[in-house]
Amino acid sequence: MVVSSEKATRILVIGDDPAAIQTIQSCFPPPQHSCLLASDGWAAVELLAKLSFSLVFCDLRLRDCQSQVLIRQSQSAAPSAVFLAVGSPADWELGIEALKAGASDCLWKPLQDAPLVRSVKEVLERRRRKQEQEVLRDALEETLHERTGHLQRALQQVEKGQQFLLEALVRALDARERETHLHSLRVQAFTLLLAEKCGYSASSMKALSYGALLHDIGKIAVPDSILLNPGKLTPDEFRIMQQHTTQGRLMLSRIPWLHQAALVALCHHEKVDGTGYPLQLEGDAIPLEARIFSVVDAFDVIITGRPYSPARSFNEARREVRRCAGTQFDPDVVEVFLGIRDQEWQAEREEVIRRFETFSHSFPSAPPLQTTPY
Repeated sequence: MVVSSEKATRILVIGDDPAAIQTIQSCFPPPQHSCLLASDGWAAVELLAKLSFSLVFCDLRLRDCQSQVLIRQSQSAAPSAVFLAVGSPADWELGIEALKAGASDCLWKPLQDAPLVRSVKEVLERRRRKQEQEVLRDALEETLHERTGHLQRALQQVEKGQQFLLEALVRALDARERETHLHSLRVQAFTLLLAEKCGYSASSMKALSYGALLHDIGKIAVPDSILLNPGKLTPDEFRIMQQHTTQGRLMLSRIPWLHQAALVALCHHEKVDGTGYPLQLEGDAIPLEARIFSVVDAFDVIITGRPYSPARSFNEARREVRRCAGTQFDPDVVEVFLGIRDQEWQAEREEVIRRFETFSHSFPSAPPLQTTPY
């Protein structure tokens, strides 16, 4: 056995065939290589536990164990080592088992210098390429993970920008129709609260949020002479006003991520008894999003008031919503609505005011907030 420097390639030869051992040692001499010998499996296990090896030659026929078992069990003890099986051509079945166990190649006796060196070079080259691929893969995974994080943050910024833009648009619409100041933001918050209590799909909450916020976006197409008319509308004017539902759907459906929101814009004036507009849908034919929204829409109108109807208390609003269950509103949605406490509704109102004030600080010319007591 030759002992060489620490930088030498350490090789372990397992077996007791003198001819094979001599050939291996002659092909991999010191000082570039350091060959250690283990006559049986137990000796090999001890050496593998103590030292690291680049190459391990294992005879297919060992005195104390099966070579394929030793190779398989040694993979964890020497994960960086390349295992090569050595045997007679008659032991080809054992050679196959060794390859299945993790050997990189099987060399046949009698070993010859040139084929032995060539085989080792090929095996080491395959190992080098595999290691480079693993390093590259790890680097790519790390880069992908990092860029995915950047992309997610960028998408979050885009989403915030979209939300900011939509809220700014809706605030402009609410400001145009003065008596509905902050109505869209309140019903957005109220809708999400009621939807959660109804067990609405969490994955669809964002789309529902947009639908509630943009439910009246179609009013952009309604002339001021009709939208701002404080008196009773004529039948023709009312028909034009009703068109804000179809106009809203038309606007929102052109934007892929607002398709579901378009349902709320279209159906938020439908009634479960079929007397609503524009489609006169009945019962469950009305999308659940619209059935949830219509309850909180009416609730907000009642507690906030309009020029033709003063603001009323939460209890009065509840009584009115209960009275219209089964005609205007879905009775099941109303039942859930009635179970929500005043404090929960008030908390949502206060959060809307806080958001508005934060927004207004960015735009000093924004009109002062007017709130209505409940």
